[in-house]
Amino acid sequence: MSVEKPDPAVPSRRDVLKVAAAVTGGAALGLTGATTATAATAATRPGPRSPRTLVGAIRWDAYTGGTTRFGMGANRMLSPEEYRFRMPFYSDITVPDPVLLHDASTEGGSATLSHRFAGQNRAITVKWDWKESTAGGWPRVLVTGGSTVVLDIATREVADGKQLVCRTPTGDVQVVQTVADNTWYSMKVVIDPAPPEAATPWADIFVDGVRGAYHVPLLGAPAVLDTLHFQTDPALATDVSVDNVSVEVTESVNADGTSQAIMDQEIQFASDAGIDYWAFDYYPQQPLGRARELYLSSTKKHLINWCAILDGNFGYGADFDANLAVLVARMAESNYQKVLGTRPLVYIIAGATAGRVTAIRTKAAQAGLGDPYVVVTGWTAQSASGLKTTVGADAVSRYATGPATPGAPYSSITEAESALWSEYAAAGGQVVPTVSTGWDPRPRHDYPAPWGAQPDTSYLTDDDFWSEQGTPEQIAVHLKNAVHWTKTHSPVTAANSVLIYAWNENLEGGWICPTLYELRYSGRPLRLDAIANALRTA
Repeated sequence: MSVEKPDPAVPSRRDVLKVAAAVTGGAALGLTGATTATAATAATRPGPRSPRTLVGAIRWDAYTGGTTRFGMGANRMLSPEEYRFRMPFYSDITVPDPVLLHDASTEGGSATLSHRFAGQNRAITVKWDWKESTAGGWPRVLVTGGSTVVLDIATREVADGKQLVCRTPTGDVQVVQTVADNTWYSMKVVIDPAPPEAATPWADIFVDGVRGAYHVPLLGAPAVLDTLHFQTDPALATDVSVDNVSVEVTESVNADGTSQAIMDQEIQFASDAGIDYWAFDYYPQQPLGRARELYLSSTKKHLINWCAILDGNFGYGADFDANLAVLVARMAESNYQKVLGTRPLVYIIAGATAGRVTAIRTKAAQAGLGDPYVVVTGWTAQSASGLKTTVGADAVSRYATGPATPGAPYSSITEAESALWSEYAAAGGQVVPTVSTGWDPRPRHDYPAPWGAQPDTSYLTDDDFWSEQGTPEQIAVHLKNAVHWTKTHSPVTAANSVLIYAWNENLEGGWICPTLYELRYSGRPLRLDAIANALRTA
């Protein structure tokens, strides 16, 4: 069963989160959902309201180490120096100085220029800027190991126009994009001679930040990669300029949270900060389900509860039924989060239907459990409310909130989100307020994820909408305000819970999990310390 998109007609979690668009004063993330009420909304069932506001935090666990493609993708997004401050506390810097070649250039004329670098048997990222006075003159860029060519990129002129192409092992060429005369292009090529999970060695080619060729098979398999060549054809009257040439190790950190000791430490961190439950993005598949399994096997799991966030990855048909049986069995356990007394809490961020919600309720009733409290999400209050009515859910919420402009201050998120709590309550009747800790998916723009539909273009424009990092105190104040709002709006917050985005969405800019740099340079989990203080005084 596909981990990413079991049913192309229903968006998976990655589809839900692929756009950071300006909606109702801030970039909203969630379901597009129905907006027309077509069924009666499920009324909030009677039960005792929790005496204090429950604080949940979303978990998305792709930090599975470089031996899996998910872990590899996370590592490569976190490897650039400007993003390393996001690394979870259990990360290792495996290559302290990943730069192999930096800032070489050549100007004009006909030339063959070769740059040697330390031989690598792992993935490398090659970057350069170039332009041709007359495009299509067949200048070439070659990456080799010894005398073996692994990548051959060139321009050409054909009847259809001038093109950037790369050679394939069959001798054919693959078109990357069209090119124009006297125009600068910024190139980036990621070459992986030994990808995880025994995948075929490949190269991805990016032009001006857009991936134009995905997983092109390499031409050869040398022991190491060690030379970058630029060539022009002396017989053709075109000048080629090349600048800003660099070669780096692509994956220079390793974030692997798949050990029991690490999970036990995460539980302790969360419990000490006053987090009541984790809302796991629920993947029945491995390796993304590994963190949940480690939590469930921990001797410390009594310190923090959990609940499920469902999307298309939960499966369809027989897969859905089998996964639901496992989930309902877990709902009976004491550490599964309940609200309003005995009602198991379930979030659905994609794939919600009336049939699925009914199945969840029916299976829980057959197991002698309280009626599940089902929360659906939407981009807008209206879409969330419409979906709630359509599927028979109990409340509405959001997954996250982002800014409406690039580089906006964190306060722009908190101001927009604070207003959205009331909007969602007014439209949906019952709400679980979201507390976003940031939104900055630029690492996914610089290194598009190797999962999901390919080539993955879902984050290509998200760098237009990102926020500055909030301080620990700003994040804590936002959470404290959400708790206060929830307490003072009890008629529309029956579940008496708030949901933090996120425990570990480090790649998208929302996290409170301690980072390596926090503990290394401050000796304390600064965001969690601020949260703990805010919750003590809430």
